[in-house]
Amino acid sequence: MPNTTSIPSDDANKSVFLQQLSTQLPSYASTLELSSNEVTKVAAASAWFDYLLSSQEVAQNYSHAIFSLKRILRDGPANTDIALPVLPILPLAPTSTPFSGIFGFVGPLITRIKKHPNYTEAIGKNLGIIAASKPAVDITSLQPILSVDIQGGHPVLSWKSNGTDALEIEVDHGTGVFVLLTIRMSSGYQDNTPLPASGSACVWKYRAIYHINDKQVGHWSQVLEVSVKGV
Repeated sequence: MPNTTSIPSDDANKSVFLQQLSTQLPSYASTLELSSNEVTKVAAASAWFDYLLSSQEVAQNYSHAIFSLKRILRDGPANTDIALPVLPILPLAPTSTPFSGIFGFVGPLITRIKKHPNYTEAIGKNLGIIAASKPAVDITSLQPILSVDIQGGHPVLSWKSNGTDALEIEVDHGTGVFVLLTIRMSSGYQDNTPLPASGSACVWKYRAIYHINDKQVGHWSQVLEVSVKGV
């Protein structure tokens, strides 16, 4: 019976994993002789982990906006319109009781499930606890490809993860120097740096590199140039 470790390494996929497990587990509680407390704890783990990831993203976006505004105030360019970022609004917190070490609880629970005499591969697939086989990533050849959309005048960057943990993005806002913009665990990032003064334009440049286990891997992307205009 397949018993390969199935818990993903990155937070975004950990959240997806918990959501599937918590959704499907009640249907098999009797078959696998799981207590109502165990089922409830898995549901709480999923709800709170998803809530904190969403809250973290909101907080990070606000932090990046504050950092960008500080840089504009400190270094210019001159005559740039200044607008304070909108205060962040966190999602509603779950009503269940949180607990620490959720994967220290979920991991042994999965091991016990797989050893139960009523466990089948079909159950494992429905619960999402069978690791999908995938080819090894050649980290030496990895190179992200950035694409861009514009929303409200601000660039919105997208990319494919290609089996990596995160993406580090640097930006040149017209200063001639690339600086760290963000490190993202999932695709999609809007650069909320204040736009140029009304009626003027500027070219912002972006480049990115993948991360695995908190280390840069592969090659930097091609530089993506985006023309932004003041509104």
